[in-house]
Amino acid sequence: MRNLARRHPILTFIALAYALSWAYWIPLALRGVLITPGGSVTHFPGLLGPAVAAYLTTALIDGWAGVGRLTGRIFLVSRPAVRFWLYSLSPLAFLGAALLLAAWQGTLPETSALGRYSGLPARLSLPLVLLLVLLFNGFGEEVGWRGFALGRLQARCGPLKGALLLGLVWAGWHVPSFWTVEGYRSMAVPVLIGGFGLGICAGSVVLARVANRTAGSVLAAALWHFTYNMGSATTASRGLIGMVTTSCVMTWAAVLIIQEFRRPTQPSRLLAEATAELGTPLPGN
Repeated sequence: MRNLARRHPILTFIALAYALSWAYWIPLALRGVLITPGGSVTHFPGLLGPAVAAYLTTALIDGWAGVGRLTGRIFLVSRPAVRFWLYSLSPLAFLGAALLLAAWQGTLPETSALGRYSGLPARLSLPLVLLLVLLFNGFGEEVGWRGFALGRLQARCGPLKGALLLGLVWAGWHVPSFWTVEGYRSMAVPVLIGGFGLGICAGSVVLARVANRTAGSVLAAALWHFTYNMGSATTASRGLIGMVTTSCVMTWAAVLIIQEFRRPTQPSRLLAEATAELGTPLPGN
């Protein structure tokens, strides 16, 4: 297993991430479970699959030293700190713009709706909901996707192709959720394939920018993922708010992609500026 992981670290990680998450999600799908905000069934344990896979694969190929480096990036606040926080919390600006537009239209949701999140009981307080979403959606996914896979895929495939390929892997990992999570299950097939697939690839491009402009910080990617989900995956975000936040991400991704096509005249905006802080060619290697 160790030799296989060292020869094919990306494939090993992807196989483990899918296997760990799907082992929890597929039985839910086969039972016909519908996961809703405030329901009694949750998909949250499956969200930890990428993080566990990243640690297992890292331990196989790099031992305890690699595990320590990966863990260090979970707590990394890169310099300058202002840039770190601007990137990490940028979805709050999207949410703020969406709330202002909703207030102008008279469709502002109740504050309590921000705490209604699929897979979490309705009785939980908003601070506890925020903590659980950060731990499971934020770190549970980003330790794997941006912490382990991003740098390796970009090193092999290039900055843009690596980010887009990771977006496809990330989208495929969600597939069992389409039959269980209410927000996905209610989407028509064209919306799932086009809207969701396009949106998650856009998110992957933006998160490549966020992670690499914060010296490969997993903390930055987790905070971005968490704050974006609070503006796009709660009951409050249905309709206008979700549309605005998602549109902001897709617009940002489009700008980054256009800039990548101009790369002969400028450095890539999807690779790290401060790789010396990691001591590696690319974050995640």
